[in-house]
Amino acid sequence: MKLVMSFATLALVTVASAQTYDVEQLQSEINALKQIVAEKSAELERLKQHLKHLEENLQAMQKKQQETDKTIGRLSGLTIGGYIQMRYRRDTSLPVDATRAADGSARENFWISRARLDIRWKPHPSVLARWHVDAAQARVRTFDAYLELKSGEGTFTMGQFKVPLMEEVLESASVLLTPERSRAAETLFPGNRDRGIAFTWHKEGMTTITFAILSGTRSRETGDSLTSRKSWLVRVVQPIGKLGQIWVGMMDGKGRADTNNDGTLDTTYDRERKIFGLILTPMERLNLRAEWLIAKGSDRFYLPTKRVRGGYIQVSYRFPHLPLTIYAKRDEFDPDCDQLHDTFSRNALGAQWDLNSATRLNLTWEKQHRPDATVWTFQTQVRY
Repeated sequence: MKLVMSFATLALVTVASAQTYDVEQLQSEINALKQIVAEKSAELERLKQHLKHLEENLQAMQKKQQETDKTIGRLSGLTIGGYIQMRYRRDTSLPVDATRAADGSARENFWISRARLDIRWKPHPSVLARWHVDAAQARVRTFDAYLELKSGEGTFTMGQFKVPLMEEVLESASVLLTPERSRAAETLFPGNRDRGIAFTWHKEGMTTITFAILSGTRSRETGDSLTSRKSWLVRVVQPIGKLGQIWVGMMDGKGRADTNNDGTLDTTYDRERKIFGLILTPMERLNLRAEWLIAKGSDRFYLPTKRVRGGYIQVSYRFPHLPLTIYAKRDEFDPDCDQLHDTFSRNALGAQWDLNSATRLNLTWEKQHRPDATVWTFQTQVRY
């Protein structure tokens, strides 16, 4: 009996010891888990803080992106371009020596004839703002500065812009074949530009009509005007199928000659221009263009009311497998229809080679009468 009691006691002690061990191990494991939980909680807190920091950075970046998008949106319609024309010219009507080097009057000259910067901005599909300047001279000159608004088939232009009457005036100097425009364009449209408002109605395949009122803001500095008083013009362009187009136009208004230092000249007169022109393409790559004007107003300062007339005819042909265009032009201008033997005339022959879409070379020979001269002009042009 005693032996049995001893075994029972031993068994109870063994069980109690085993239970004690299990509790301690469990407690240890619980403590370890608590430590892990605490560490994970701290790490989670750090992750939360890092996530908050990332979210703040993301919000800041999104805000900057929105501001950038707004700026890009405002400037998305902005284009900057222009061109530079460099020339060599030999003019036999000029002196051999550079007696007036400032305006390049020597017989042979190298110079930069045009250095243009053209900035255009379209903040809206129906709105265009343009600023066009030239830096070839000692100072920068503004050529065009206007706002253009489209409404349906019509376009309003307000500011300083090319006088919309003569096609050769409207054409950019960057696409002229000859070195300069005709004598009629140079004389009757000094500076090619004026200030005012114009409206053009145009629909594909139909007649284009332009009406303008110009302020005649004459400027000695820019020569950007035709008159010193208000004038108006109307121009009608009629397409003739695939053959080309013809146009007629008229401009009228009051002009005033400048006065001498002693104030002896103050003449008010009509400033009238009437024009007929055409562009024809009788066969592929062959182009014929002509314009003829009759007007009042002369390049002779003391004869502002004289009847004048002038114009040109130009033929050009672009070869089919070469970047080569050849051209011929006849140019005439009579500064006084009532006087004989005073008509200026010029015959020109030339060739243009397009090196690429941005670079071209022109060589033009001209034979002039009154004054008599032979002129060679070699011009390089780079667009950007």
